[in-house]
Amino acid sequence: MDEEIPGRLSPYVRRPERALLPGSPAPLPLRRRIGGFFLFRFLAALPDDLADAVAALLDPFERVARLAGRLLHGPALRGAWSSGAGRFALALHGFHWTRWQAETAGPGGMFTARRGDGPGAAGTVTARPPWGRGDPARGAHTSACALRRVPRLRRRPARVDLVFADGSWLALRMDTRADAARLRAALGPARSTAVPGAAPASAPAPPPASAPGCPPGQAPGPGPDIGVRAGRGTP
Repeated sequence: MDEEIPGRLSPYVRRPERALLPGSPAPLPLRRRIGGFFLFRFLAALPDDLADAVAALLDPFERVARLAGRLLHGPALRGAWSSGAGRFALALHGFHWTRWQAETAGPGGMFTARRGDGPGAAGTVTARPPWGRGDPARGAHTSACALRRVPRLRRRPARVDLVFADGSWLALRMDTRADAARLRAALGPARSTAVPGAAPASAPAPPPASAPGCPPGQAPGPGPDIGVRAGRGTP
């Protein structure tokens, strides 16, 4: 059995709409969405649980910190939910929703990777939920992908980016830098993101054919002056 490496989807990947989760759950009612506002949570928790009230007050600061982290991290998913990267992210969200019936940022998973057969060939990564090992009914999602070369300023020791066949990509955050190194080693060398529809580079034009008696690549010069001009004969 392939080695399973623990990790999670980057918490900076945007959350999918609830309708895209398994079972297509209905959107939250307006009352619950208003009740999730930090001030209402603080007032509701203050009489009974001071710790929850303080956590509610700290929620705006956590959101600001998350936003700052997202600006430093850069994009964590490029592509629609119907793309290869989007389907991979939806699979991880689906594992979490099926078990807990709750949404989360950066759902966890166990990842196995296999390198492609030939040089430059894409490998495969399989994501499974972090529970139910040995259970035949355990969910899994396998996609053909390769390592994406992360820009230098965006690199983190535990970050691993996967690029898929359609050019979409996403970022994973492994539990430790050692886990990230193991996943990179199992998948193979990184490559740049492919740009769909890019035209191949044109071949250089061949050198002009040389006339007989001329060096290769040299155009023939003007013919010899035979002394004939318009309206005049040869002296």
